[in-house]
Amino acid sequence: MKTVLADKEQFIVDASGKRVGVLLDIPTYERLREAKEDLDDIRAYDAAAPRVKAEIAKGDFITLADYRKARSVKRK
Repeated sequence: MKTVLADKEQFIVDASGKRVGVLLDIPTYERLREAKEDLDDIRAYDAAAPRVKAEIAKGDFITLADYRKARSVKRK
């Protein structure tokens, strides 16, 4: 992902001149939000992967067909 920043950055400063915020245009803000969501998804996958792999190795899973069959029985 490539992020292009505006030539002129705009900061919000407090009374002492310390930077406390930044103004972003909407497209840049949306790209940053999407990048954060992607990173959150990657971190969630990385956190779950070892547990899932261990369950699969132990045979502690059901197939999609078995799951659907069990769900259809519960609905009746």
